[in-house]
Amino acid sequence: MTTYSTIGMAERSDANWRWGGYCGLGNVGPLIGALRTKTAIICGNAKGVFEELQALRDIYDYGDISVFAVNDVGMYLPRVDHWVSLHWANIYAWREVRWLLNRGVEDIRYHSVKQDDEKIIDYLWEELTPVFALSGYFAMQIAYIMGADKIILCGCPGEPAPRFFEAQPRSDFGYGMGLGSADTGIFSQLVGEMTRVPDFKSKVRSMSGWTKSYFGGGLD
Repeated sequence: MTTYSTIGMAERSDANWRWGGYCGLGNVGPLIGALRTKTAIICGNAKGVFEELQALRDIYDYGDISVFAVNDVGMYLPRVDHWVSLHWANIYAWREVRWLLNRGVEDIRYHSVKQDDEKIIDYLWEELTPVFALSGYFAMQIAYIMGADKIILCGCPGEPAPRFFEAQPRSDFGYGMGLGSADTGIFSQLVGEMTRVPDFKSKVRSMSGWTKSYFGGGLD
């Protein structure tokens, strides 16, 4: 069972890995701290993600970054190193669309909290304590646990915004800055975790939206 918490929970006695205020189970041990010296770019699915990624590609050498795709945007990104989603049942279909777009041979690692029916997920973040409630923040969390020196959010404004395939934002959900109870919980969890683990917050930047004002700009 995945643990969604507003603030970090007590250490698990049965954890098989620990890093920077987090712990859990699963086969992710070899990943812990593996991105030291790297910048992780987290690509969510808000409108503007492709332009924001391009702005970073103009200043970063590809050898110095690791690109994390979040959910469906991974079908269309020019490069993906890690593909992350809490919606494990959808990952196979998204991967097939990317393959149909003739991306060629790629070395992509797939991450979730559960295995999908096709068993394509490489790394299972089982019982990550706690796990963020949004896939974009979950990807950010994985990048932190993997030891990235800097984590830059693209297409993750943390506020109501159209997705890359929409003209208007959703009316029922604001990614933490809306008026619903889910938004309140997401906002409280994020701010609570950044307060609890200040080293995590110090590594994060964002290219747009409320997260840019909260974490600082990705080009700063």
